[in-house]
Amino acid sequence: MERYLYFADGNGANLTTEAYTAPASAIAGVVPESTTTTVIFFNKNVGIDNVETKDALTLTHDDTTNTTGHRVKDIARAVAEAANAGPHINGVVDVVDLDNNIFYGNLSFVTGVAVEFDVVALS
Repeated sequence: MERYLYFADGNGANLTTEAYTAPASAIAGVVPESTTTTVIFFNKNVGIDNVETKDALTLTHDDTTNTTGHRVKDIARAVAEAANAGPHINGVVDVVDLDNNIFYGNLSFVTGVAVEFDVVALS
């Protein structure tokens, strides 16, 4: 069974960019964007104009770069674990759900989720 990863930004999940669910198989990468943000990219299909795009979820978190290192490793590890969650998962894994204060693994340091659709692929 395909695993799906769920994210919600804490605003009720009733508008297009307030929640996001993607198949775990679509994970393209986890990249630090700044000292307090990390982006998770998800693959999309190539569009009509033959341009490959990805959806981007930007997670906001505390700045630990000068103490324990950037949070990108913690986030990547949790996303990988959620994508490979055990057999007792019902198909959808809450990774960061700020509406219900649910965090996968140790991701309770995440304070924001921003969804952006159809970002031009990284080269």
